[in-house]
Amino acid sequence: MRTRSRLVVLPAIGALVVGALVGAPGSTAAPPPATPAVASAAAPDDGGLEVYVGEVGAGQLPDLVALGIDRHELELAPVAGGQDDLGGKGLVEVEVVLSADQAEQLAAQGLDLQVKQVDGQSVTERADARAAEGYEVWQTYSGDGGIAEELRQVAADNPRITKLVTAGQTVQGQDILALKVTDRARRTPDGSRPAVLYLSAQHAREWITPEMTTRLLARVVERYAAGDRGTRRLLASTELWFLPVANPDGYDYTFTEGNRLWRKNLRDNDGDGTTAPGDGVDLNRNWPYRWGYDNEGSSPDPASETYRGRGPASEPETQALDALADRVGFEFLVNYHSAAELLLYGTGWQVATPSPDDLVYEALAGDDAEPAVPGYDPDLSAELYTTNGDTDSGITEEYGALGFTPEMSTCEAASGVDPDDEWLAEDCGSGFEFPDDEQLVQGEFEKNVPFALSVARSAGDPDEPRSSLGLEAPAFEVDSFDVSYGDPQTVAVDARRSIRDKELRFRVDGGPVRRTSVARWRGGETYGRDNDVYYAEYRGTVRGTQVGDRVTAWFTGRDGATRRDPGTPVRSERFRYTVESDSGADVLVVADEDYTGVNPTYPAGTDAPAYAAAHVRAVEDAGYTADVWDVDAQGVPHDLGVLGHYDAVLWYLGDNRLTQDPEDEETDTPFGPLPDVSVAERAQDLTIAVRDYLNEGGKLVHAGETAQYQGLPGISDAVGGLYYGLNGDPTAECVVDDQAGFFEDCLILADDFRQYWLGAVNRFDTTDPGAVEGLPGPLGGFLGVLGGPVVEGSNPLDEAGSFQVTSDVLPVEDFPQFASRGAATYPVQPGDPLSPVEGQRYAGVLHADSSWARLTRTIDLTGATSAELRMATSWNTEEGYDHLVVEARTAGGSDWTTLAEVGGATSTAPPSECEAGFFVEIHPFLGSYLGGADCTGPGSTGTWSSLTGVGGWEDLAYDLSAFAGDEVEVSVGYVTDPSSGGIGAFVDDTRVEVDDADRPDLADGFEGATSLWAPGTTPPGSPPTSTDWQIGGPLVESVAATSTDDTLLLGFGLEQLASDRDRERLVRRALAGLLGSS
Repeated sequence: MRTRSRLVVLPAIGALVVGALVGAPGSTAAPPPATPAVASAAAPDDGGLEVYVGEVGAGQLPDLVALGIDRHELELAPVAGGQDDLGGKGLVEVEVVLSADQAEQLAAQGLDLQVKQVDGQSVTERADARAAEGYEVWQTYSGDGGIAEELRQVAADNPRITKLVTAGQTVQGQDILALKVTDRARRTPDGSRPAVLYLSAQHAREWITPEMTTRLLARVVERYAAGDRGTRRLLASTELWFLPVANPDGYDYTFTEGNRLWRKNLRDNDGDGTTAPGDGVDLNRNWPYRWGYDNEGSSPDPASETYRGRGPASEPETQALDALADRVGFEFLVNYHSAAELLLYGTGWQVATPSPDDLVYEALAGDDAEPAVPGYDPDLSAELYTTNGDTDSGITEEYGALGFTPEMSTCEAASGVDPDDEWLAEDCGSGFEFPDDEQLVQGEFEKNVPFALSVARSAGDPDEPRSSLGLEAPAFEVDSFDVSYGDPQTVAVDARRSIRDKELRFRVDGGPVRRTSVARWRGGETYGRDNDVYYAEYRGTVRGTQVGDRVTAWFTGRDGATRRDPGTPVRSERFRYTVESDSGADVLVVADEDYTGVNPTYPAGTDAPAYAAAHVRAVEDAGYTADVWDVDAQGVPHDLGVLGHYDAVLWYLGDNRLTQDPEDEETDTPFGPLPDVSVAERAQDLTIAVRDYLNEGGKLVHAGETAQYQGLPGISDAVGGLYYGLNGDPTAECVVDDQAGFFEDCLILADDFRQYWLGAVNRFDTTDPGAVEGLPGPLGGFLGVLGGPVVEGSNPLDEAGSFQVTSDVLPVEDFPQFASRGAATYPVQPGDPLSPVEGQRYAGVLHADSSWARLTRTIDLTGATSAELRMATSWNTEEGYDHLVVEARTAGGSDWTTLAEVGGATSTAPPSECEAGFFVEIHPFLGSYLGGADCTGPGSTGTWSSLTGVGGWEDLAYDLSAFAGDEVEVSVGYVTDPSSGGIGAFVDDTRVEVDDADRPDLADGFEGATSLWAPGTTPPGSPPTSTDWQIGGPLVESVAATSTDDTLLLGFGLEQLASDRDRERLVRRALAGLLGSS
């Protein structure tokens, strides 16, 4: 295969010689050199990174995400015919980069992925073969003809406009080279002119990105040499910095055998002198700003691809870039990555958090309808998922450079550009393997050029950007609202910081214009002042209004004002609001019953909330005053216009299960139509309004049986929340296509609010709790009965919320910002299905996908003629798909069978979709009990009987008489399919009758130090179980309510307490705990 030089030369006077960076062919180059290494590379068969593929169910997606994979790097596609064959439990084809250890870990959880093969080769094998042939486009960083050599050559041949700078060294001691391009580059102090940094290859495998940066360098040099006036003016006033490979060690390592998919740097994390999966640090998670803020935006696990390192800026590559940013003081950073076709900017550490400088970002990046890079999707960095310790945020917040992250095209997208060329999407080994094709690489570069140069032209005056789309950043953008609930009223605006003499102006009912000063907002308790370099939020106060007044407000100032020049008057758009209330009440009751929605469907004619009066009465009986806001009738309350006028908000759901309109009931996905994965846009808007209110110092009680319900297990866990609209059009119905659509096609109402603001990292359903008891804290001393007319009527308590406290997972000493605690529990009631039925101990197993966990004992029936095993049993499984079986065989024998429950509790119905084959495939031992194509016949040694679905404690009996005269081995088996499930299964108070007589010596209630039962072995062929039976106290640790300093989350509705007195007592304690004693 032909290769070529990419050298760009600008002699002092003469002609420009431009290599194939701008399209000219060059000479053949030698194969890429070996990486200079301190730590040796692992052998190709030592478990390196590979692309893995396989079919997975919805419930298995969280297992993949939990490995720390960037969500946009997880590719999904429907299985052909899978929905028709598998009904509502369809499968998708997944493609993901994993280490062999990670693949084995997933296999142990029942997710068996295989190394992807393309024409009989793995992705790394094919990459090695192509490397041996020589590349047309790609080059290493080091060695002959590498990128570093070319940068040195360009600098040597173009002394007037270039200066070569060594930013620092890598872990392995390589120089990290950058090229400064500006007129009289070597005589002009670094940073003395407005500057832009074009950065690439922080992630080693993203080969298209250095091509973008070096080709842009070539384009600028070429045009300068050709006398292009625009380029010469630009370089006379602006510094353009090009750092093509920010991770030289890792980038070169991807050119060595078996390592094409390496992402991180080459930090030897375990100190063993070799480079292998588990080594390396993600350089885009290693920056000090918000480093390690949580474990979703980065990972503490060295094996993760998003491992953040042992500390902030621990890596020399980070330190080098940090020092360069400090010295130069860039106005903009363009940090090229791949592969996702995105154009990201703004806040990354928290979802859905706009910031003032977004006005600059949006003018340059465009929007979904007209993006600055064709085919790319402009978005807030954390619109879909979070990152922390990232480069853009670090440089923006520390040094004031506005950062963009273009995620360049995938292999699949590039292969589809020209239907007549040799490249086919199905031949792509990985999305990162952009085709080695000069025409396609040049085309990807060309479509990025207008945006890249618009950033350069904007460096001289970033708050008035030179958009390639002709867009302008406005002087003001007002945070408007229609309704006010009080006087004085705060109003806010994002305004250009350079504007002088900013004022708020307003008039009331058409009266005289009033003027008042504004002040820069400090960012609240949590948000801070992110991305406010050129714009900031300013606030003023409207005073002197009364209920019924109509207020018109706007902001003014002078643009370009100096001591000698008064500047140009500018003003914002006017907005109008009505003062609808000014009660001065303490608490706003937000009625979020969604009686206009469809989940549930309300009786015809319902036009008001059913439980608002009861909530107001509880607040007033507790000694506070209250107003009501009806979301159905009034829309989402504004954080400043409405919520901010109250000391506390009581946000309740009533019968509302999920806020849905008809189009949200089912969502089209590669798994087929799925329920409970989408909500209406107003659910997102209300969540963000409440979060904004809390950031301002507000207090919240959030109550409801399905408060913070996370929807269908599996999907919501994987994507981190519920969908609420189409990406680019929140009002449109969510439709998830193939590839990475689960994470990019639709907008996400993230579970972050529940986890990080309400203190509940997980939620699951509890059925029919009878009471709630306060724990030490705001609800200490409270004991209330759950029941009464509501529970007995329209809203039975069958999905009460139980929560895992965030600080139990993210310890307070490491994550003080998420300090949280349990506030109440559901007291153990007689027969509580999750607690021992007698005494303090039992045997239990918690759900895991693709598991077969056994609790086993041997019973000696020598000399007996009949026998019966009895035990108390509680089970909570996925109906039809997960099963509890009692297996028996002659001890040491092969006559396996399952036993039918004497009273008929078990069923002989085969597992749901057994005929599809996936269940028997992961558990081949099921063939001992199930036979025939439809699984309805007897198995090879026995027959099938099982418990499935949900059952509280029942005393069950199993006939052992068939084994009389021998020793019988009995196992209680918990068998699960590949996706989703219930809580698990529990047994207690086991007894044996022999010849119709109780045998106390064979009884075991699990209360002693030893037991007759023990965890058994997994049947042959099943994956190693990731769950097992445990003997001890209750396995399910959860709470009925969580609290933080500012919030209280209840897993039940106040209306589901049995009496007004209980409601008053709970509310009194809750508000006193949040606000202080009344």
